[in-house]
Amino acid sequence: MSENNLRNEHQIKALWSTARFIFLLCARRSGKTHLMKYKICKKLRLSPKGSNVLYMAPSNPQAKALMWNDLEELFIQFNWEYTANISGQYFKLTGGRRVYILGAEKFNRIRGMNFYHIFLDEFAFYTKKFSDLWRALRPTLSDTFDGNGGGGATLATTPDGKATEAYEVYMKALTDPEWQVFSWHTADNPYIPKEEIEAAKRELDEMSFRQEYEAAWMSKEGLAYYNFDETKHVKKQPPIQPNVPLILCFDFNTNPTTLLLAQSYQGFLSVKKEYSFKNSSTEATIKAFIEDFIGIKNSLNIIIRGDAAGNNRSSNTGRSDYHYVKEALDHYGFNYKMEVPRANPAIVDRVKYFNSWLQPFVGKHKIEIDPSCTDLIRDLAAQELDGRKPTDKNNLGHKADAMGYCIYREYVTQNRKPSRTLLG
Repeated sequence: MSENNLRNEHQIKALWSTARFIFLLCARRSGKTHLMKYKICKKLRLSPKGSNVLYMAPSNPQAKALMWNDLEELFIQFNWEYTANISGQYFKLTGGRRVYILGAEKFNRIRGMNFYHIFLDEFAFYTKKFSDLWRALRPTLSDTFDGNGGGGATLATTPDGKATEAYEVYMKALTDPEWQVFSWHTADNPYIPKEEIEAAKRELDEMSFRQEYEAAWMSKEGLAYYNFDETKHVKKQPPIQPNVPLILCFDFNTNPTTLLLAQSYQGFLSVKKEYSFKNSSTEATIKAFIEDFIGIKNSLNIIIRGDAAGNNRSSNTGRSDYHYVKEALDHYGFNYKMEVPRANPAIVDRVKYFNSWLQPFVGKHKIEIDPSCTDLIRDLAAQELDGRKPTDKNNLGHKADAMGYCIYREYVTQNRKPSRTLLG
């Protein structure tokens, strides 16, 4: 498979990647589909006899327009024997190998089949919900997984904003060891004249240009945490340091529960871990924390921050959420102190200071988040405003709220403003 047929180093690296799952985050006219046709041929050449490969685009007409003729030309160029089944929408090659070319609306056709590799092009723009599509496609790879390139997938798209399923898949790809991410701009395609790119800058607004020509995930207007940038704020964080206070940040709800672990290094917050359980309880969440850290409890100095409403007694049990937290920590001999205010700060203030931690007007950002904290990342990337306040639409906001209480306390502490606390 000649590298001379590809247009930039990013394509070459993606072609020879051995990762099971690959995410291609690419700008318009950058050559991602050009790469995919060569990678299809590579997978066909490596696959056992009788294997199937799938290429899927947003619609059937798009799939045919983007891949059918170009792939056939490659077969001819490589002197491969093949037959084209137009009605079945597949090419059949030697050894009974087949490559199907379908639109996403035809995904029911592949139920029950096995695929050596699947290629999903511009999947952010499928009319079918991607989670439903992936639920159907993922099992088709299980029988062909061989540890040598079989049973994998290549997902490619131009970004379509952060409040999307595609963005969630991208964030998973950044953190999952089975995935590898490749990204490049339109300008990396040597066949696109520089004058064309400069013309696009004059014709498009900044957000549209960065999304279409630089493959940037752009936040739409009206997001609560508009300063969040996953390339800046999401990084693998160092392990929890026993000699540094460990902050437990709570927000109290049951679906999901919310507990974040963070440490502050001279005013810089490092968010280490997230506990998020569906249809659970405060007791179960703090128990999970205790099970994880009981072995080093004597080296931990815990600070508890979070929603002041957790001090309110439940009408069902007569006890507050913080009662259960303290009861469990006391029982297992953890050292802690409470830094929970008697009343929560104004929501607009909490969000304001969170955004200032993400990026102050002057200076560097003051918070980074481990990629494992997926719910917190989703909140920051997608929670919208309703007027001046964040909305809980799509059940977003619980993790951002918990971290917001922590940041507000950091702000108060750093600026030496008085804060009334409930001491444990």
